[in-house]
Amino acid sequence: MRICEVTDISNEKLVALGQFLMGRAGDTGSKKKISIDAFVNLAQSMGVNISADQIRDIADKPPLNNIIVNVTDNEIVFAGAGNDSQVTDTMTVKQAQDTVEKMAKRALD
Repeated sequence: MRICEVTDISNEKLVALGQFLMGRAGDTGSKKKISIDAFVNLAQSMGVNISADQIRDIADKPPLNNIIVNVTDNEIVFAGAGNDSQVTDTMTVKQAQDTVEKMAKRALD
């Protein structure tokens, strides 16, 4: 799959996943970062066929650039992990959970 094949729906799912993970980290007091492999696995379980290289390529473009502030060799760092950037268009944790739940239900149908 090429980068241009990641559709708007996939971007919405990736944004929802990122916002969910940011909210979850905030709820548990965890660091706002995740390994690239774990993020890819979560995205693929949501039906978004994406690779680590594709994440590196699209992380600095809208809409993901509001969620992801840095991608290292091994980790994805989300907004709010430091003084990097502020997320301007956020969902609450509940909204992100509802979005992920709706997508999971649609995938099962």
